[in-house]
Amino acid sequence: MSPIRSTLRIRAAGALLSLGLLLGCSSQAASGTATPAAESTAAALSHSAAPTPTASPAAPETASAVTPAAPAGLTSQFPLKGIAGSVIVDSLNEKGTIRARSAAGQGELLMIASGPEERGHLNVPSNDGLEGDQTYQADYSIVYREGKQDQVLLKLPAFLFVQPSDRVLEFAAVSFKGAEVYLLAPQYKSGHGLVAYAFAMDKGSGEVFPLSFKQGEYVHDTLVYSEIQPAPANQNEQLAVHSPEGAGTDPELKPQMYELDLDKRQFVAQ
Repeated sequence: MSPIRSTLRIRAAGALLSLGLLLGCSSQAASGTATPAAESTAAALSHSAAPTPTASPAAPETASAVTPAAPAGLTSQFPLKGIAGSVIVDSLNEKGTIRARSAAGQGELLMIASGPEERGHLNVPSNDGLEGDQTYQADYSIVYREGKQDQVLLKLPAFLFVQPSDRVLEFAAVSFKGAEVYLLAPQYKSGHGLVAYAFAMDKGSGEVFPLSFKQGEYVHDTLVYSEIQPAPANQNEQLAVHSPEGAGTDPELKPQMYELDLDKRQFVAQ
């Protein structure tokens, strides 16, 4: 190769190398001036477009931490003792609701709620009633009403009883020579006998009062008698009462007899 061609090639390569270096520096300079502005703009756009932070949803409570839901029905105002723990309260009746009534002399005997009455039903079957039976609880009073006058004979606070229906109960009347006797057993079954409250109207004076029952040295405010045997009745001017049957015991063939003592206002076991 001639010396002239070699010299031309060397010069051309040098020119190309110089041009490449010049273009690279220009590109680097342009990049160095544009980058901070671009980053600043991108940062501003990113900040304005970012969603507002929100609180993370709380984790659901575990089953052990959740309070059980209250059963359907209203909350009772009375202590949940005995059978009351198996009652669902459905509604409230006003003061003065009558649960039992019977004509007596010139007036009538009433079992009346002296405060709000809770009406409900049994949630489970028991000795006191079947599941779904109606329940009633209130502060009751037994009164003798004549005209617009009420004579309170007995108070039954927080009294609860069960019936298969909402019918108004009746006092059972048992007539004696000197008095009319009225028995009221609000609870229709119990598995250990019916519990009755007794009242008398003196045929001579017209006075009305509660009766007690004396057995030996003990005096009781109520009479307990069998759910199966005939109801208490007058036999030869004595009250014949069939005692309740206990589990595993033989039924009594003869009724317990009670003598009416109007002066002491009680029946005395004979």
